[in-house]
Amino acid sequence: REVAGQHLFLYLATGALSTLALLGAARRGSGLWMAATLAVTALVQQSWLPVQTTGVDLVGLGAFAVLFALAPVLAPRRLREQPWAWRTAALSGPLYLLGLRHAWLEVLGPDAVGLLALGLAALSIGAAYAVRARGPEKDEARRVAMVWLTASAAGFVTLAIPLQLSNEWITVGWALEALALTALWRRFDHTGLKYLSAALSTAVLVRLLLNPYVLDYHPTSAMPVLGWLTYTYVVPALCLVGAWALLRGEEAARRRPWERSLFGEKHAIVANYSAAGALLLVFAWINLTIFEYFAPGSELVIPFDRLPARDLTLSIAWAVYALFLLALGMWRRSTSLRVTSLALILGTSGKVFPYDLAHLADLYRVASLAGLAISLIVISLAYQRFVFRSQTPEEAR
Repeated sequence: REVAGQHLFLYLATGALSTLALLGAARRGSGLWMAATLAVTALVQQSWLPVQTTGVDLVGLGAFAVLFALAPVLAPRRLREQPWAWRTAALSGPLYLLGLRHAWLEVLGPDAVGLLALGLAALSIGAAYAVRARGPEKDEARRVAMVWLTASAAGFVTLAIPLQLSNEWITVGWALEALALTALWRRFDHTGLKYLSAALSTAVLVRLLLNPYVLDYHPTSAMPVLGWLTYTYVVPALCLVGAWALLRGEEAARRRPWERSLFGEKHAIVANYSAAGALLLVFAWINLTIFEYFAPGSELVIPFDRLPARDLTLSIAWAVYALFLLALGMWRRSTSLRVTSLALILGTSGKVFPYDLAHLADLYRVASLAGLAISLIVISLAYQRFVFRSQTPEEAR
């Protein structure tokens, strides 16, 4: 009780000083002064937390996070027109996060710590909503306010996922968050949102394609195609396709001068990256689903032994996926998809001839040869009819 009383006095003292500083910022119309007040206050108030944390600290830190997040909303118009005032509102939650998390864990425990991040996200969303009524009138300052506050909210939602969830739900949540950030970029045209979405997409691809621990998330399912692998890989793939759809028509046109100097005028780099990631996720899902179906036990592993039925199924699945990409490439008139299809069918051929045929016997060998022959015939006819012909400038992309 004595410690709680001391901490309450410290919050009241720093509150009085920070209020005077905010009044000075309002008088000067200085958003940078407001940002400096936030930084100093947050640092001082969280410096005494390691001594002993009580419920007073959780309430006090939360109250100051709310104060600085809503300060621009309550400020005079002169200060509300300053972009740094709204950057201060967006930075309030991040600067108080570590202290709030420490107090939350000490007072309430770890069971619902994700709600803390969601609460800070809701605070940023509330401040962004207030921009519509009390925000700056200048377009540039208004855009800065909306972008910083929505990005802050998106970041807290992203953080809440690993704080509260585990395994594949982290990846699925990040994929959905990447799609949401791309939609925000489409709305506000802020380059940082686009590259933050690309960074999240990269994290999703790393977790699903380069993370060996994904195989240990769950035991094999009784219905492999409808099991956990499907939503773990297909949902992020659909999110990346959605990001590609949002980016492809606008990315090149909205490119900043420094982006043009790096990437050129025409190529939609992030859009193409999202599309390529989606293709890789679907390919990984196809292979892992087949491995799961033929797994001898309850553990999902990437096998290196030889099993004729599984090896034949893999070859057929690769060929079918190549045909799908070819059809999609012809429908979209996309050279990259057609080249990807050709590379995959060549890889399938390389797998069948030196590997499958050396270890398959009887009907498995016949089926493998027949399936590959049919696929090659269909693909060769399709390429002859639709690819290896004179293209108009509009078709060659």
